[in-house]
Amino acid sequence: MTKNTWFLSALLCLTVQAFPPGQLFADGDVEFIVAHPMPLYPGSVAAKDSDEQRRLSKDDLGAVKRYFESRLKPGDRIETFSKGGETGFKVVYARKIGRKELTAFEVSAAARTEKRPLHTAFGELSAQVQSGRHKDAELQKMLKEYGDIDSAYYRGNEYKEIAERAGKEAHPDQDKLKAAGRHNKVSADDKAEAKELKRKMKELKAQGDIAGMMALAQNSKKFQAPPANQMEAAKLAAEDRSRDTWDIWVRCLKDTKAAAYRTELRYGENVLK
Repeated sequence: MTKNTWFLSALLCLTVQAFPPGQLFADGDVEFIVAHPMPLYPGSVAAKDSDEQRRLSKDDLGAVKRYFESRLKPGDRIETFSKGGETGFKVVYARKIGRKELTAFEVSAAARTEKRPLHTAFGELSAQVQSGRHKDAELQKMLKEYGDIDSAYYRGNEYKEIAERAGKEAHPDQDKLKAAGRHNKVSADDKAEAKELKRKMKELKAQGDIAGMMALAQNSKKFQAPPANQMEAAKLAAEDRSRDTWDIWVRCLKDTKAAAYRTELRYGENVLK
């Protein structure tokens, strides 16, 4: 072994000892470190079936933070943040390499500090109070008990899907109402006929032919009453307004709260084991 070969081998050995495999890499002048594995938070679920790195927990942010604080390894530190309607913390692995401090993201946890717009159910319950079927005290009780659902996290589209199911149960005639509304649109032929009727009426009035005007009106009865579909729509709407849907929307709130999660976790690349 030549002197130069021996020197290179010794330098390589020292480098491997100083920076174990998997901890330090080099790409030109850019260096980075790799975070160590992090435990899966107990009881957490994937926010979506296809996204294991983003997870949700029923525990509050304080409990999640205590869990990770008790499992920090040398080089780990916790950094807090508050932005985008959320507050939380992240765990990063940091290491000094010469004058540089390199960091690698491991996991973060956040809780909402801003609410979504008020849940549909509260608007529906308010309408029931305004109709006189229920008391405002009942509504206030629901707001106190379920108001926090608007600042929670949900798997996939559960928040929206639960509300939509309740809406279909509470308003079973919505599709018929929409169809009636579409059919109520005046056709081009009806518009033309109505225009012609108006023109003839104007002529008869100018001639002072009152009898002719009455006869023309008598023969044009379809313009004297609402279309059949409009009458049906009005009937369905009245029935919908008279329906007591309180229990449906209270059940919706219960189901939504059962589906709610207090904390969102995000794991870094390749650290979830």
